[in-house]
Amino acid sequence: MRFGAVSAITWFMTAGIIACVPKSPESAATIASGGSTTTASGGATKSSGGAPSSNGGNASAGGVASGGTGPSGGLIAAGGSSSGGASSGGASSGAGNAALGGTLAAGGSPQTSGNCTDTPPPNQTPTCPDWAAWNTCSADWFKTYCDKSCGRCSGTSPSSAGGAANAGGAGARGGAGGSNNNGGANGSAGGSNGSAGGSSNVGGSASPGSTNPPITGSNGFATRYWDCCKPSCSWTTSVPSCGKDGTTRITDKNAKSGCDSGGSAFECYDFSPWFDASTNLSYGFAAHNGVACGSCFMLQFTGEGNSGANAGASALKGQQMIVQAINIGGIDSNQFDILIPGGGVGAMTNGCSAQWGSSTDFGSTYGGLLSECKNDASCMKGKCDSVFGKFPALLAGCNWFTGWYSSADNPKVIYKKVSCPSQITSKSGISG
Repeated sequence: MRFGAVSAITWFMTAGIIACVPKSPESAATIASGGSTTTASGGATKSSGGAPSSNGGNASAGGVASGGTGPSGGLIAAGGSSSGGASSGGASSGAGNAALGGTLAAGGSPQTSGNCTDTPPPNQTPTCPDWAAWNTCSADWFKTYCDKSCGRCSGTSPSSAGGAANAGGAGARGGAGGSNNNGGANGSAGGSNGSAGGSSNVGGSASPGSTNPPITGSNGFATRYWDCCKPSCSWTTSVPSCGKDGTTRITDKNAKSGCDSGGSAFECYDFSPWFDASTNLSYGFAAHNGVACGSCFMLQFTGEGNSGANAGASALKGQQMIVQAINIGGIDSNQFDILIPGGGVGAMTNGCSAQWGSSTDFGSTYGGLLSECKNDASCMKGKCDSVFGKFPALLAGCNWFTGWYSSADNPKVIYKKVSCPSQITSKSGISG
């Protein structure tokens, strides 16, 4: 499970070595997803934002005061509270509509009435405003997509100038929609970098482009797998395995792996990856080589794919993740084979069949459900729901892959060893 196409050979060459650790994990190559999350309901308003004009409630410079009314009776909507306000921002609900129908483009500039449209990249779930907020517009591969949101049309400004073009100027990493001190006044910096940035529940999407300090380190790449097997580190350390239900902890180091005939010890479901808005980091577990069990590493995604360019890897640029090695051996020395539900069972095909039944859709042996979907992100999202709908923890991990991880395929990383945070050690019971 833990291999790319190159590392599959490494697995079989090293199988004899790994056997000394009673069941080392296998590798599954390829990877994947990008930060689809729920934005806050739009546009927290500000008293400084966009006073109505005297001719009937027109919004000045694209942001409006909450409930502002014009003398002609035009009640001004609460949306569009800063630069990058929603496309509906500043619309007058009564008399005195703003120019061109009362709508304002991102950044408070009037839109043109021409044929400028948004055409997103194929086979991707993020919207054009999402891509623009992630600063993807300037990328060479993206220059033929999302013209409207990227401000390539006369009279428009890119959505990234101050928040996604969803309701009310939720910032690229905004708090509850547009909560900026200068929200809405003359299109200034509305909704950016709010206090609850990147939360999957409030204000703005958990989008790539980390606000954490960049790191320096070694060059590597990430793949993905989920083989249901007992982690190799469970044989020698306090890393737990779990019963067939995926949740009951097994602390007996000698418990037979579920990947062996009659075994009862499997991967724990809560070893699925997740995103923590409070740190703006994702966390998870992985197979790595040449380190002690429990070693932790910070990964910073470069925006490149190790198996070729792909939109998911590009969307991850700048994002960071901390992983802990709980499987050792069988992969390249600079490879991190991340445990992701649906990532591929690899060489150990028996474990998931024993745990979930042989009729379960495991996807391609190497690459899992995304490879089976031929890297189609919409197909992958449907697979998450159909395969893991009865397993909430696994579904959450699969949705993390299609959301925060952007269904990225084998992204390149810069990595360095770090102290293990409590978010990880509270699950694994071991610190590196």
